[in-house]
Amino acid sequence: MTHMTPLMKTSGNADRVRAVIYVRQSKRREDDSAASPEAQREKCAALIAAKGWDLAGVFPDVGRSGWDPKVQRPGFDEMMAAVRAGQVDAVVVFALSRLTRQGAMEAMRIEEELRRHGVLLVSVSEPFLDTSSPIGVAIFGLIAALAKQESDMKSAYVTATKEGIRKAGGHTSGPAPYGFQSERVQRGKLSVMRLVPDPVEAGHVRRMVDAALAGESAASIARRLNADEVATKAASAEKLAARRKRALSAPSKAPAWTSTTVLRILRDPRLAGFAIEWTGRRDKTADAPGSAGKRTILRDDTGAPLAAHQGIIDPEVFWRLQAVLDGRTPTQKRTARAVPTLLGGMGLLFCGVCGSVMVADRRNGRRLYRCNRASAGLVPGHGGLAIDMAKTDDVVARDVWSRLEALDPADPDDLEILSEAARRFAAQQDSGEREAELAAARAELEHVRAALKTLYEDRQEGLYDGPTGREAFREAVTRLTAHEERTAARVAALEAAGQDVVAIPSDWAVTDGDPLGPDSTWALWTLDERRAFIALFVDRVDIMPSVGRGARANTEDRVKVTWA
Repeated sequence: MTHMTPLMKTSGNADRVRAVIYVRQSKRREDDSAASPEAQREKCAALIAAKGWDLAGVFPDVGRSGWDPKVQRPGFDEMMAAVRAGQVDAVVVFALSRLTRQGAMEAMRIEEELRRHGVLLVSVSEPFLDTSSPIGVAIFGLIAALAKQESDMKSAYVTATKEGIRKAGGHTSGPAPYGFQSERVQRGKLSVMRLVPDPVEAGHVRRMVDAALAGESAASIARRLNADEVATKAASAEKLAARRKRALSAPSKAPAWTSTTVLRILRDPRLAGFAIEWTGRRDKTADAPGSAGKRTILRDDTGAPLAAHQGIIDPEVFWRLQAVLDGRTPTQKRTARAVPTLLGGMGLLFCGVCGSVMVADRRNGRRLYRCNRASAGLVPGHGGLAIDMAKTDDVVARDVWSRLEALDPADPDDLEILSEAARRFAAQQDSGEREAELAAARAELEHVRAALKTLYEDRQEGLYDGPTGREAFREAVTRLTAHEERTAARVAALEAAGQDVVAIPSDWAVTDGDPLGPDSTWALWTLDERRAFIALFVDRVDIMPSVGRGARANTEDRVKVTWA
């Protein structure tokens, strides 16, 4: 970094003019161009010598934008401090654009403060600039306005170009997300950045996906990544703040993996090659805290996802992953402390009082299912609601086997349960193309409906006010609704094509003795197989409050099963 040249003492002659040089360049580079920092210093020093002034100091800001008001310019700040201390008689710049690009008002503000302290402003490139006269001040304002116009035109061009690239699905700004590297490709008349899997990072991402699909929690995945010393490349909030403060990039220690970082990667549609856009973003105001928004899939005019990048995983895997993360599958969640259970983590077990999910717990050596909200005190008057885990698992399993044995195909209600169980069993057994397409279509349908819900919520919060906002809202609703209808029709067609493909095993309905006994089919199954069996017949299990305590607490009466 180039440091300020200290202010030099003059001989004490009151007629001598103490002149300082201010140098600024947006990018940190030294070359032989006329605007390079060294060239600016030389030309300014030559002007000072020609006028017979004393060079009292040089104040550089290299790698500092003159346009962004949020960027700190320490060289400029030190120079103005010297001006206010009465140590400067003239400020010499190579051009007015080196002083500021924020327009006439900002330039006039700087000039006014200089004039208030009796300091002249002189430009090497604009010799007609003389702020000691009214005409010079007027010319000063005109030149500053032209500098602002040039900056605005450049900014508008960059913004328009980025918007075109965004609509084409290109990566518009910032480093490539974790797992990817970028490459430049031509799409029509636009040259855009496409994301492609990084040879090293993509492998870590695929392992994250496999772990999440197997039920491992984001926190557990993050701990394992940290233990394996897998490096991150995402810039931390502190690094971004430091970059803005310094207006340049500097090395910083990569942050440790967290569950938030892992989920951000697993939720990113670019994993499957989809282009993204930000939705729900809102600037901070005095009345609202603002919102960072979230990444959503960029869709074409028909509402279909726009595939713009080379994905790390297939779209079908991505949709299945989102279903697992949303808790829409019977995948057992695995954490470092959790012990796999029959009903926990499947999205089946709920509190009969408040409707919250029941979670596994251990109390006084006993394993229990308890209401997740009750222990946090979130429901006034709720009280603790817990039930013995082993007894609950036994009641539910026996209810399912008893219902299966008693199913009568001639009974409409039983036939409905049997048909749905057969459809679910077929889905479990079918690993072919149709089931993969159906899983992807169902997940995409859920995603489109969630996008529509978010759209309406954003409108209620006033994010689509005004004629332009209302038109954008109507276009988005029309596009997403049409895509929802097409996806729903595809799901219905795929479901119809798979009906009655596979029937549940007939010997399940015939048991000899205790269906949960040591020689039973149930006893031979693994935990995952038992969970899959329960999921065929049961949609929900509600746990009601206990009437008595100890031996008088009748577990059977507290368990309410909702059949498929």
